[in-house]
Amino acid sequence: MGKDVRERKIYSMLNDFAFQWLFNRPGQEKLTISLLNAILQLDSSRRIEELELLNPFHPRRFRDQKLTIVDVKARDKAGRWYCIEAQVHRQDAFVSRTAFYVASLYRDQAKAGSDYVALMPATCIAILDFDLFRQSKHVHEAFEFRNADGTLALAETMALHYIDLTKYDINKPRKLQSAFEKWLNLMKFSETYGKLDVKIPGALTEEEPINMAIKELQKINADEKMRRRMADREKEALDLAIIKGAVYNKGKEVGKIEGRTEGRAEGRAEEKFEIAKKMLALNADIEFIKQATDLTDEELQKLT
Repeated sequence: MGKDVRERKIYSMLNDFAFQWLFNRPGQEKLTISLLNAILQLDSSRRIEELELLNPFHPRRFRDQKLTIVDVKARDKAGRWYCIEAQVHRQDAFVSRTAFYVASLYRDQAKAGSDYVALMPATCIAILDFDLFRQSKHVHEAFEFRNADGTLALAETMALHYIDLTKYDINKPRKLQSAFEKWLNLMKFSETYGKLDVKIPGALTEEEPINMAIKELQKINADEKMRRRMADREKEALDLAIIKGAVYNKGKEVGKIEGRTEGRAEGRAEEKFEIAKKMLALNADIEFIKQATDLTDEELQKLT
């Protein structure tokens, strides 16, 4: 009988569990600071030096969270707020969701009756392994509030950054890469760098936070318990993407048959309820059902 020569699967740092382990664990703030500074390319006066993790990663709690919390939320010493997430699968209404997230991050700072002067800038970053803006050739797209001709900005409010790894230029010599491009290189090829026996380019290892991230990624890929966690998370993310895609496509199909906007909306809504019924019958987790269908607690209660 021939020997099984299949390579051991290496999990990407974009895996939800791996991403949280690397960037949202107390004691790992140095990695998160380096990534934020590289992406935002802040000048010396605004450069992040200290960071407080607002929803720190705990393996046991993370196991019970299903897919409800996958982002990293943090606040720097100056009081500015950040959220970072990684997404491998395309999602319907992803832009709307990220816009809602950054608005929530900004809004949630305010308490009833508080002074709006106290509100600090909120920035959300989405690291993507799919082409979100097909009309763009840029790996990094940044959005902020500006007037129609772009001459006036509402500074120090909200900003959205989308990092598209599918548009990363692999041909640029590593020695000429900026810190941002080195992080891109690591994220793009993390399934290669996660191997224990792979030779890591010197341009990456000379960056201490990046070198630390590589070692942590290799460590969790070599640990069987961690591998099971990453495998479970990968399956859940894929299942969710398939379910959401089915809901969206079925709604489009019904709407097309009806030939009107109301038909499309009704078709999507009806299909969401059908999906929810099937998931409830299988005793699926309620939070997971809410994520998959976008139904509210009240709507789900009507089905039970």
